[in-house]
Amino acid sequence: MVQSESLQIYWHDSHPIYSLCFQPVAETSQNTRRLFTSGGDNKIRVWELNEKDDKIDTIDFLSSLSQHEQAVNVCRFNNQGDILATAGDDGLLLLWKRNETMVKDFGVDEDEFQDYKESWAVWKRLRSGSASNAEIYDISWNPQGTCIAIASLDNSVRVFDVAQGKVVGHISEHNHYVQGIVWDPQGEFVISQSADRSLVICNLIYEDNEIKGLQLVNKILKAELPRRIKPGEKELDFEKMKVTFLFHNETLPSFFRRPCMSPCGSILCVPAGVFRNDEQTEAVNNNPEYANAVYIYTRASLTSNLNKPVFSLPFLQKPALVVKFNPLMYEKASTWVLLPYTLVFAVATTNEVLVYDTNNTSPIVVIGNLHYTPITDLAWSQDGKLLMISSADGFCSYINFPDNDFGSPLTDQSIPKIQQYLEKKPPSSKNASSDKLNDTTVIIDSTAVATGTANVPNPSPTTTPTKRSISQLVSAAANNVGKEKLKRRVQPTLVTSEQPDEDHANT
Repeated sequence: MVQSESLQIYWHDSHPIYSLCFQPVAETSQNTRRLFTSGGDNKIRVWELNEKDDKIDTIDFLSSLSQHEQAVNVCRFNNQGDILATAGDDGLLLLWKRNETMVKDFGVDEDEFQDYKESWAVWKRLRSGSASNAEIYDISWNPQGTCIAIASLDNSVRVFDVAQGKVVGHISEHNHYVQGIVWDPQGEFVISQSADRSLVICNLIYEDNEIKGLQLVNKILKAELPRRIKPGEKELDFEKMKVTFLFHNETLPSFFRRPCMSPCGSILCVPAGVFRNDEQTEAVNNNPEYANAVYIYTRASLTSNLNKPVFSLPFLQKPALVVKFNPLMYEKASTWVLLPYTLVFAVATTNEVLVYDTNNTSPIVVIGNLHYTPITDLAWSQDGKLLMISSADGFCSYINFPDNDFGSPLTDQSIPKIQQYLEKKPPSSKNASSDKLNDTTVIIDSTAVATGTANVPNPSPTTTPTKRSISQLVSAAANNVGKEKLKRRVQPTLVTSEQPDEDHANT
């Protein structure tokens, strides 16, 4: 049974929590997880979550990292789990490693240090070189853990080489703050989202297996979309297509727009989408004549430089701010995406979390009333069973999926099934009906698009043969996607029905 709860502890002394992440570890315990949070108190804090009876029973404070001078907007581990990257309003990108022995940093109070069970030290301190030392709102590691892409408030995207400690790629194609960034798991793209209503796709330029720069390939602001039959209706008229803006403008009440790619690189989900009735309707908050959405692009649409999303999750009650994919893939073949496995992802709006998979057009779980200020970030545990949620109200909450709710995780035993699926090349499904209800998936563009397999070097020498075999098959499947037609705190509310109650998320 799905469990959800808001955890009532002072995570950052009542300051907003802007980001959180789990530490990937070689040996995982279902009952103990290591969580890192960052917030408005200029600190990163380390926690141990202890589970009992499918619920978080106790939370142990382990340490506090305090070298930032201003609010910490984002914290992310590399895939190897040995380096933590943090960034914030001071314009610093700090890389942390755990000390083998307890070491007290300068400025840490002696009484506070007595509560520490471990200590961390800044391994590298990186600056962008910008004269403004602009605030950093989001970061993303490459799969090998050798580079980090950052999204800055000087309208720029930069890529740092960790070993060299310098910028190796830089673009300034946005006209406003860059609020979210994601690194393609296949190493071909870096994708950023900005308050200027644009989504920018850049190719990574490689020389001798090293990144040497970024090259703009597409800037998405508008696309041709179907219209509602009548204002306020949820039925779409696919005979009347008009070009419109895809994303909210700068009035969106959030610091962050955090897109995400699936672990195989086959799907990109973009938050802050807006679905307008007509050209005269202004896309502003609380306007009943427009709807919030998440837009979904396949890898084929990205490689073909198409602006039109392939799918949409329309008619969300509040703007979507964060999307996060479950790190695992599940054995059952997808239905509305042509993949031989199932993907799971969570969407956070300002006041609720919706969990989708690629076998259902409606959300499989909807959770509301967990927080009374906007949600800021999401994080899945390594085993894909726990989803953590952070909020500007200074609290964290969680959703637990203890009973393999998504199916059997993809393993090396699944390889023959994937091979058979790819050899069969199943035909695409027909267009879904345009008459979709609240919180459902709508196919916007199922026309055939051309694509090619990404030819990107993979310098990682540490990948095991089993993982590499799965990765190669998953990459082949991913590159085929789209080639065919295609203020008071109240008790949390859990909704799992096909059509959630429209009033469940009100706080």
